[in-house]
Amino acid sequence: MKFRLFVFYIIYTGILFLCFPLVIGYFILRSRNDPRYRKNFAERFGFGQSIADCILIHTASIGEFRGAFPFIQQLLNRKERLVISCLTPVARSYAYEKLSHEIEIGSVVVRYLPLEYFTAFQNFFSRSKPKLVLICELETWPIFIASCYRRKIPIYLINSQITKEAMRRVSFITKLFGHPLELVSGVAAKSSEHAVNFNLMGQQNVVPVGEFRFDQPIPESHTRAGESALSLVNPKKRPIVGFSSVIFGEADIYINSMKSLKLFSEERSLLKPMYVFVPRAPEAFDDLFQKIEDSGLSVIRRTQGFSGDLQPSLSTDWNNIDVILGDSFGEMYFYLKLCGQVVAGGGFWHTGAHNIIEQLQLHKDVIVGPEIWTIKFPAYQAQKAGLLTVVKDPSELTRNLRLFLEGNDTNKIVREKFDEFLNDYAGASNKTVAMLENEGVI
Repeated sequence: MKFRLFVFYIIYTGILFLCFPLVIGYFILRSRNDPRYRKNFAERFGFGQSIADCILIHTASIGEFRGAFPFIQQLLNRKERLVISCLTPVARSYAYEKLSHEIEIGSVVVRYLPLEYFTAFQNFFSRSKPKLVLICELETWPIFIASCYRRKIPIYLINSQITKEAMRRVSFITKLFGHPLELVSGVAAKSSEHAVNFNLMGQQNVVPVGEFRFDQPIPESHTRAGESALSLVNPKKRPIVGFSSVIFGEADIYINSMKSLKLFSEERSLLKPMYVFVPRAPEAFDDLFQKIEDSGLSVIRRTQGFSGDLQPSLSTDWNNIDVILGDSFGEMYFYLKLCGQVVAGGGFWHTGAHNIIEQLQLHKDVIVGPEIWTIKFPAYQAQKAGLLTVVKDPSELTRNLRLFLEGNDTNKIVREKFDEFLNDYAGASNKTVAMLENEGVI
């Protein structure tokens, strides 16, 4: 380890030590709203179940896990033993559900990643002896990486990206101290552009392989449920606009657009639109429900209007419902199947737009706000192919959605474009496996 990076770690460790009471306070506060944060808490300090001679795959949240699932399946097909780590109770529960058989036979353990303290990772590595560590996306926790590096465990970032904006935010620190990426064995990047950015950050062993999410299977049970629900939910064939992964801070923009579109349809004697509104964070469900209701739009929660197997309630007057609020996780394909046009959330918020691949997989035209720096790949490519519209402000968003209300439907040629686009970018899981084979680590 270079001396300047060693200095960074001394400073970083000191700051974390001072912040320890705040870290514990954070979990106490989260556990008040979600008791799951109290369960398995010992895992946060490195205790708990593990497997020897395993591959550790870190998928921070449910999105990372779902994206990596085809890759995880490939490793399981190779008879690899896996430890899947995550940060949130939602991701942990979802991984348990998807890998229940493998957990039962002992080939997989799902657990929380330890907190960013050397003692926590000391506890963890005394119980787990991974032969390889794979970190999905860009979860470059410095102490996690250093703990692997000290034990000579190969570390690879997979399905990873780093934007110019992210590089600028840490440029001062990296120029002064370097970056933990210097300790990483290699990177499987989402695109050639991201590969160049990793090179600039000091990591030279980078292979552009594509995006895992293009390989994720579409859950047929959800798409079938969405298709069958439409006959009851939308008997008059109203135009349905979806808002996916909405950030609380941008919700007012979309609510105002929904109100404007409803008024527009009345003025033009068009069919009244329906909306599917899916927040990104569960803690926002209640507040956003109230916001929508206060706006004068009639709203029903998914958990109120549909059964557990996604069957619509027969007692609901769906013709008088304006908004279906998606207050559930892991059902995005169901929500998207209901929609004719989709607006991807995050595009009007400083944290940037969220994933658009599920929408493209279901052949949905996508609109997104101007903050697309987080999804440059595949946003630029989808925009060039005519499958994504980037709008500069809320008024342009509303103008585009008015065109949809007036009957601009996706035609056969466009559907063929979707298939061509998806085929062009499939195969990231296979390419990542091939990269790791070439590196001699699997």
